[in-house]
Amino acid sequence: WHPRYMTSAALICAAAASFLVGGGPRAPAALPRASRIIAAIDYKDPAVAAEFQKVQERPIELVEAEIEKSGVPVPPSLNEMDMRLMLVELRMRKAGTMPGGGKAAPKKPANYGSKYEEALWEKPAFKRLIDDYRARGNTNALNLATEYLNSPRQAADRYAGTGAYDETVAAIDAAMSAKVEQQVTSGRVAFGGFPASMGEAAIRMTLEGFGPLASLSVDVSEDGLSCRGAAEFETVEAAKACIDKYDGVDMGLGTTLEFKAL
Repeated sequence: WHPRYMTSAALICAAAASFLVGGGPRAPAALPRASRIIAAIDYKDPAVAAEFQKVQERPIELVEAEIEKSGVPVPPSLNEMDMRLMLVELRMRKAGTMPGGGKAAPKKPANYGSKYEEALWEKPAFKRLIDDYRARGNTNALNLATEYLNSPRQAADRYAGTGAYDETVAAIDAAMSAKVEQQVTSGRVAFGGFPASMGEAAIRMTLEGFGPLASLSVDVSEDGLSCRGAAEFETVEAAKACIDKYDGVDMGLGTTLEFKAL
């Protein structure tokens, strides 16, 4: 048996059919119209499967309540499986994660407007956490995540002192510290976080431990405490080994080495 999938267009038809003139129940003859399929949800898609697993764990009464809270009436004829799939689609469309939604992929900004925006682009684990909060309608966690990254002290003043705060902050910290698996396609890397006292010679020696360099540029940061720059290894393999070894390494005193593939 294969479950019947209903798309947004089909759901709208079902919702409209359930309210006849005079407010009476939907006529049985309208059922075939409500069950026509325009395009099915692909339940084999990993994103759909993951969302369905979350919905599957919820009691059907809560599933129905969440659908109706979104403003979409549940057709009386809808069985439990279709109701759960209906919620999967509603959640994914609301979060903008619906496969094949026809939306153009957002373009990465040249400059970030906040630390929160930067984390959404640069920390995949954090992006997944935020998508999960959005899918579950967890507005409190979303607000806390925004303030916690942009202004930790203000977030603590406003939200601290509850178990929910501690749990959410722990999840955010774990997502932010999760190692990012970078796609390395060239020998070029950008780096930052080396102590200024090392100087270019010591940085060159460190990087050449992974392979010969074609070029290297080093600048001291404005505060005079650390160095940043760019390097080009002669091989992609050397660049990847360097990134894997040093990206995210704690240098102490609140400084972390950052290596990015270019």
